[in-house]
Amino acid sequence: MEYKEVVLTIEPFSEDVADAIAASLGDVGFDGFTQSDKELFAYIPAKDYRDGLVDEDQIVAFFRRNFKITERVGDVPDKDWNAEWEAHFTPIKVDNDILIRAGFHEADPNVKYDIVIEPKMSFGTGHHATTVLMLRSILSLGDLTGKQVLDMGCGTGILSLLASKRGADHIVGIDIDEWAFENAGENMRKNGVDNISVKIGDAALLEKEGEFDVILANINRNILLRDMQYYVAHIATAGTMIISGFYEHELPMLTAEAERLGMKYVSHMVENDWCAAIFV
Repeated sequence: MEYKEVVLTIEPFSEDVADAIAASLGDVGFDGFTQSDKELFAYIPAKDYRDGLVDEDQIVAFFRRNFKITERVGDVPDKDWNAEWEAHFTPIKVDNDILIRAGFHEADPNVKYDIVIEPKMSFGTGHHATTVLMLRSILSLGDLTGKQVLDMGCGTGILSLLASKRGADHIVGIDIDEWAFENAGENMRKNGVDNISVKIGDAALLEKEGEFDVILANINRNILLRDMQYYVAHIATAGTMIISGFYEHELPMLTAEAERLGMKYVSHMVENDWCAAIFV
């Protein structure tokens, strides 16, 4: 398959900004991303690309207020995505409790939770602030033994994997992206986990699901506002919902929607203006 390569030069470069842009561009058809020390490389099937597509993205427009973002576009043949990713991926440690690494990185016997991922085209390497916030929030819940967990927008399956390692009985991961479906399944096998069911689709799939003790949703503000009603309809009594993928200043509107649906705000965490919030 022929691809278009869009290279965004971000000055001054910020990994968080690059990750946020990548997550947003993933919603409009881009399905592969790598980074250098000052650039984000985004890939999209040539048939899906049109001039000005990046300029239509609201997140890119938002960051252009404070960052100089320039763009160049080229044609590329089908790429070796694994090689591209391996050239740029570095392991990440979260509060000395979680190590997220690839199979070719060495394990650390001193961390409690060792998570091996091969993200390929899926979003969720652990480098973005929202993923880190979600991981910390999951840890804050304590033991998940016997819990039923829903992971909306599961991506690489990184949150599902931590929930499994924390003792969850069963996890359902849902993502609209076929790459995420395949990738999350591969990451389950790499971690020796067999209690995660990954499904392709959106919140409509919840019609066939039962109740969940914990619901995780690291997506974006608009989808959270649209789909929160479906999450809450499937949360067990005394259940917990953790959401992220939005900025701190957007928390009040998400809290208002959660409270309208009968949920109660508990706490939130912030990192680099990104936010994760816990409701019961």
